[in-house]
Amino acid sequence: MRILRGAGQSASSLQRKLERRGYTTDAASEAVRRCADTGYINDAVMAASVAARHRRAGHGRARVAADLKAKGVASELITEALDGQSDTEEASALAVAQRLWERTGAADSRDRKARMRVASALQRRGFSSSLVARVMRGLA
Repeated sequence: MRILRGAGQSASSLQRKLERRGYTTDAASEAVRRCADTGYINDAVMAASVAARHRRAGHGRARVAADLKAKGVASELITEALDGQSDTEEASALAVAQRLWERTGAADSRDRKARMRVASALQRRGFSSSLVARVMRGLA
């Protein structure tokens, strides 16, 4: 129960943690099943929550997917969590790019080094290279 008090857990994450603490695979599986049956864990709700948190932080689809995969969320649930993000991803990338551009202090929009730093930062945040290219063309 102490594991469940912290951040939301996926079923596979809870399984791994219980096994690391010395429980047998069968005992851990039964505990995970009981937690899922009673609503203590729900991978779909957790995936949606994590995706929303990343969206608020200005992260792209790739970063969200990697985080969910690391948490042991099934690929179909990752796809469902990311489906609602596609329409806002470009706007989010543009907003992040504008903030980063203002931080560079570059007076000229043709400053190649500043543009490369912003583009690199966007890619590290999980935005695709094609989206980064579109955003950088629109950056003034």
